[in-house]
Amino acid sequence: MGKFDGIFIASDMDGTLLNDERTIGAETIEALEYFTANGGHFSLATGRTRPGTAAYRRILPCNGPGVYLNGAIICDETTEQIVYMEGLDDRAKELARKVMQRFPHIGIEVYLLDHSYVCNMCEITRQHFDLLDIPYTQCGLDEIAEPASEWGKINFTGEHAQVDEVKQFLDDWKDCFNLTFSTPIYYEMTCKGGHKGDGVRRAAEYLGIKPELVCCVGDSNNDIPMLTSAGISFAPANARKEVLELADVIVPDNNHDTLKGVVEYLDSKF
Repeated sequence: MGKFDGIFIASDMDGTLLNDERTIGAETIEALEYFTANGGHFSLATGRTRPGTAAYRRILPCNGPGVYLNGAIICDETTEQIVYMEGLDDRAKELARKVMQRFPHIGIEVYLLDHSYVCNMCEITRQHFDLLDIPYTQCGLDEIAEPASEWGKINFTGEHAQVDEVKQFLDDWKDCFNLTFSTPIYYEMTCKGGHKGDGVRRAAEYLGIKPELVCCVGDSNNDIPMLTSAGISFAPANARKEVLELADVIVPDNNHDTLKGVVEYLDSKF
């Protein structure tokens, strides 16, 4: 029996697992290896695509189902098989078209399982894809060959004040889609069940983990659904104010090995 048998850690990436240089500290990797070697399950719960996490997964002991595109896609990392996927629909495509017409300065990114599209380029979108370091195709909405049911996420990008106008424009649709800021300059649309809370819940059920032993770590608004449903919720010290207020445990900031702090806390409690 391992010390961490039956415990599941699901972690956000940007601002949590990754430091400000977008790297992962050696002490974090060592702590996660200790956790998984002693029976724990660890996985990523991110707004990124699975290809956008590949370089990090190669150095991490990811032995739990990965939660991608804020929960729209779940992948068993041991078999590399998709165990859950729920895309958008034609209403989302038409809303993206209306946003493009009304706010032509807003970037529009469309994410599928293994490919990404840019349907309206702005400088923040350009910087975003430089950061993600994944390939994309620049084209119109109607030039995307895959149906909207295969679109995992639409991301609207721009300066915060600009994107906040998009949020207000889309507010009437919040009962039909999951709409959330991942950062002040990224506003994301996924299917209604496409948020990290449902994604982590499904991943935990797939592993047979008890709800009270699901541990979630995150720093931003799109992490709130998984933090509020976690058995134990953790926030790095750099998290947004509303996240810090709801977390059960505050751990070191993302530049000081957040996940090491999580493992140390669990080590002291179990």
